[in-house]
Amino acid sequence: MHITEGIIVGKAAALYTAAGASLVAWGVSRMKAFVKKAPENRPLLGMGTALVFFVSLLPIPAFTGTCSHPCGTPLIGILLGPVIGIALTGISLLLQAAFFAHGGFSTWGANVVALGLCGCGFGWGAFRLARRLGLPLWAAGGAGGLVGDLMVYAASGLILGTALAQAPAPQFSLSGYLLAIYAAYLPTQLPIAVGEMLVTGLALHYASRQRPEVLMALGILGPKNGKPPLALLAIATLALLAAAPGGNAALAAQANSTGAHSEAAPAGKAPAFSGMDEAVNERMAEAAGRPAREPFINTEAMGDLWNLLLLSAGGICGFVFGRYWHLLWGRRR
Repeated sequence: MHITEGIIVGKAAALYTAAGASLVAWGVSRMKAFVKKAPENRPLLGMGTALVFFVSLLPIPAFTGTCSHPCGTPLIGILLGPVIGIALTGISLLLQAAFFAHGGFSTWGANVVALGLCGCGFGWGAFRLARRLGLPLWAAGGAGGLVGDLMVYAASGLILGTALAQAPAPQFSLSGYLLAIYAAYLPTQLPIAVGEMLVTGLALHYASRQRPEVLMALGILGPKNGKPPLALLAIATLALLAAAPGGNAALAAQANSTGAHSEAAPAGKAPAFSGMDEAVNERMAEAAGRPAREPFINTEAMGDLWNLLLLSAGGICGFVFGRYWHLLWGRRR
């Protein structure tokens, strides 16, 4: 989730920026130590940045009439550690704000906290806990991907709700904003989180088959402790889903009233899929008296320059992945 320019202002924006800069500086120091210890793993940092940059820009349409993005940060946190993952996330978010108007410079720190700190930290923590409980690598990776994704959305909702509850014309209290935001997020973000759970688990499983020595060097593969208690994971997952507010019809109606659906398409045209950032975040902020500002670098208003940047970014990410794919997933035989 990206919080747009202008929604977080003043001291809050300064505090989030300082927190984000401190976290990224910490991550950069870890990156230097990582490269110094194993220079041959340097391309993994570029690959990780490309992954976060690409995945968190990828719009996935949802049945609610909106679209949203996966995160990618849980997998990076598991592979390279949460602190390095935060630094790579900060770099990716800075590039996204500059060239794609996703997020913003004033909200960069808040987005680093949500996508980087919560995505990498909770994803890594859930993975490590699952491994200590004895789950196989694919199941532990899936748990990390699911928990990391859900915590990104939870943190984004908390940051957004806190900012709007202190806006000039708040529509709800903090608890009311949280209920409305999470009710709007749930039907779109939960399927994406499940998809990221599957992708994260399968990616680690495939890497363990192709290049187990790389995962061992990164400290991911190690001795297992006991048998995998899959029933424990299933019970915990069901408990989380049962506690979610998605079944409350009143909350769903409240979320719809904030604009968690796309505008009706003109006759004869396909419906437009507005992003969750616009459909929920920006509309709720505008109603609270804190509308999103125009991005400082508005590439979408530059016509074909937008297409050029989009295609160039895809080509760069594809080149990085293709060039260094063998470092993690092995060469073709």
